[in-house]
Amino acid sequence: MVNKNFGFGTQIRKSPYFDSTIKWGATGFSVYNHMYIPRDFGSPEKNFWNLIQKSILCDVAVERQVEITGPDAYKFIQLLTPRDLSKLSVGQCKYVLIVNDKGGIINDPVLLRLAENHFWLSLADSDVKGLLFRNE
Repeated sequence: MVNKNFGFGTQIRKSPYFDSTIKWGATGFSVYNHMYIPRDFGSPEKNFWNLIQKSILCDVAVERQVEITGPDAYKFIQLLTPRDLSKLSVGQCKYVLIVNDKGGIINDPVLLRLAENHFWLSLADSDVKGLLFRNE
């Protein structure tokens, strides 16, 4: 019998998929964007072979979306990343790096183009707003 008495606190949220991750064998969690994310489903070797040969369960509810809209949204998004977005179609996603003015990586989100000048960035675990717009 697996011990599922995890002892979670109240200041960090559970994702909508939390109970399912327990059901499907999550045995360890960490915190990502103030939410519990499953990090362990048992044997690392078994997890690897499931990823390669079968399928795995990924709870991506921990990611946060930043919406960027307006007449200069495309221009702004292109300034954030060195990746060429000229062929990014409406409805298409791309993995991008957001960099600062020195080329340092700030975040590595997935970018979704919803309309000509309407985008969502699905952010990894960091404060992009604080890093992009802080006064130095």
